[in-house]
Amino acid sequence: MAPKRSQELAEQIKREIDDRRYAVGDQLPNYMELKAEGWTSTGTVREAYRLLESQGYVQVIHGRGCFVRDRRVISIPLSRYSRASGADGLGPWEAATRAQGLEGEMVFVSVSTSEAPVSIAEKLALSEDDQYRVTVRTRHAKLDGEILQIQQAWYPADVARRSGLDQAGKVVGGTLPALAAQYPIGPADERVGFRLATEAEVATLKIPAGGWVARAERLLVDQSGKPLELLQISAVPDRTDFVYDGLDYQRLL
Repeated sequence: MAPKRSQELAEQIKREIDDRRYAVGDQLPNYMELKAEGWTSTGTVREAYRLLESQGYVQVIHGRGCFVRDRRVISIPLSRYSRASGADGLGPWEAATRAQGLEGEMVFVSVSTSEAPVSIAEKLALSEDDQYRVTVRTRHAKLDGEILQIQQAWYPADVARRSGLDQAGKVVGGTLPALAAQYPIGPADERVGFRLATEAEVATLKIPAGGWVARAERLLVDQSGKPLELLQISAVPDRTDFVYDGLDYQRLL
């Protein structure tokens, strides 16, 4: 069966993007320009761009046009926090992107303290003694001005207050050193998966409606088992590599 005209057009544009005829951020030809090249159906062009958007090649901005999307993948080491954390006040995101020759930045968005949602209270083992109070810090991991991750870090309110994490602004060097200055750091459990994006994630991460996000969740405890931090990351899935490297299998023998 011969491919549809829209598929033919999508494959042609993909080749041109891969061959660097179009660079990241370039605007692709509009309907009239493509019509002049022989693609006579507006429906064909619209469907081709929809296919390209679903495959992550382009971003469609309504009222402006269709633009080539940055598809570089960022590797984030999860198994060794020390490898992800850098010197010179760099946090894990900045250090990970620098290691790949890129200039990422972690941008503080907000901090607030309130009663915890039930699911968060359970994971942080909050009780009536804590008045179920929790502090949440929201940050955006950015690369070249584009938001690639939404990070929400949840703390028991007393832990945040003692560690200075209830204050607005970026924590220089990352939150782990701030916690380690006050608590004997214990182990962490991490989970990685995928789920459908919420409306807020679609808007912030600029992914197609009905798309997915990559999810990572880490629960850090102190040496007595007291939960200190619940970190939840929502990331653009095709631009994020969560890496577990240097796993010590010798310890399993």
